[in-house]
Amino acid sequence: MKGDPAAALLRLADVSLRALYLERDGVRIELLHYDSPGHEGDGSPRAMNRLGLTHLSLRVDDLDALLAPLEACGGRILRDTRIEPQPGTKVIFATDPDGTLVELVQQPGG
Repeated sequence: MKGDPAAALLRLADVSLRALYLERDGVRIELLHYDSPGHEGDGSPRAMNRLGLTHLSLRVDDLDALLAPLEACGGRILRDTRIEPQPGTKVIFATDPDGTLVELVQQPGG
């Protein structure tokens, strides 16, 4: 996406970006890379009590099996956040390579 329509929509002058869409089970996630004007920020996770989007939460089938592949793809596991609040339930935070917090929840049932 490049040029005036994208610049107006995104409120960024001289914008040039690439988009990748991940789809599964009716859910679509859009990933963006800004060739121009680049990005801002240092990739630190946002504090959970900040206004605006602080994290994504995803339900997973096998939390433990997911951790190594996530790290291999550039994610970071925040091991000190892991909890097991009840039998069969495991929860942990990770970050994507850009520092976005992702809550991973393994929970029995539907």
